[in-house]
Amino acid sequence: MNAAASGPKAATLRLLAWGRLWSPLAADDEHREAWQALGLPGEFAAQRVAYWNTFHAGTPQPPVTLLLHALLGREGGSVREDLMRAADYLGLEGGERRLPPDHLAPACEVFALAIEREEPVLVTGLRERYLVPWVAEAAARLADLPPMLALVQRFAADIAA
Repeated sequence: MNAAASGPKAATLRLLAWGRLWSPLAADDEHREAWQALGLPGEFAAQRVAYWNTFHAGTPQPPVTLLLHALLGREGGSVREDLMRAADYLGLEGGERRLPPDHLAPACEVFALAIEREEPVLVTGLRERYLVPWVAEAAARLADLPPMLALVQRFAADIAA
């Protein structure tokens, strides 16, 4: 039986749910559904304010930005180009509402499709170059905020799986 006949891999679905959760373009009900699909503790509604204040709201940026280049202290153009190249290779196209390619939400989508298509070099490259370092930096910044640290740790487990 091939993967197409049996449906998407569980890892693919989890990473797509993470992409939805990390997206500021998703509505609250979509965030809630992703939270439930990922089996995260408690209810999204109870964590909503802390979640938004940690990952989306802030001046000039939130405490843990979801822009990979910004959190990792890298040049934005090269990170965006790298992720756009990966998306193009996989045949991903953006919709009407787009996030920057180096935002964690679309990066999760690229990673999910690379897993689904069994592209080990791309999976390893994305994981080691962007996702693992983002998790490490995010975790360091969230040491005093256990619920959001737990969220990042669950994400880390899924990208490592």
